Amino acid sequence: MKYFFFIAFAFSTIIAEAQNNRFIFGFFPEASLKYNISEKYSITHKIESQHGVFDSNRLNDELEYEHSLTDLQSFLGRRLSPFVKVDIGYQYRLEEGENTHRSIQQVSILQRESYFRIGHRIRIDQTFFKEEPLLFRARYRLKGQIPLQGQELDPGENYLAISNELIYMIQSSEDDLENRFAVAYGFYFDDKNKFEVGLDYRTDDYLVEDRFRHRLWFKFGYYKSL
Repeated sequence: MKYFFFIAFAFSTIIAEAQNNRFIFGFFPEASLKYNISEKYSITHKIESQHGVFDSNRLNDELEYEHSLTDLQSFLGRRLSPFVKVDIGYQYRLEEGENTHRSIQQVSILQRESYFRIGHRIRIDQTFFKEEPLLFRARYRLKGQIPLQGQELDPGENYLAISNELIYMIQSSEDDLENRFAVAYGFYFDDKNKFEVGLDYRTDDYLVEDRFRHRLWFKFGYYKSL
């Protein structure tokens, strides 16, 4: 229970920090399904969706539901070792105005420490629009998973997941930075099922004058392996 209080405290701190800038809040459900097609290769399908309920700019400080976007993703992964994995992926984004296509390439590295795990993910992606130039992004994410009962995470136990991702993006001659910090409380049912609930806090438009933006998503996800 104390970890829920920690997440609630983080929520209130973010709200206070964002009051003087554009602030968006909403819900962020996601789900993924992973299965192996051979000893080294696997396929992952993922769906995630953002649903805004508050926007300090466009919604005039009033609560109002708005579907932001839905992403459909598929990845083909190859495990190079027990601790290193590479993936190539494709994303189709459903969004008001224009649906887009995205190609994704990434490398994931896992570190096992005495009682927690640290994951490094290096990703690049390219988003294709009908009339706008190509959007290129380079991303690095650091994620830690800490068991809350004992030194190892066993089936039926819970864990705390904390991550931070820095994104650099460039489109034509314009570039920008985005940062994503997330904290989640996880339920590890077994090797094939887990559920997480927490907060995903994003800031962007660092390099664009007078457009700095905060986005806070209440995130929950179910992750299934076959």
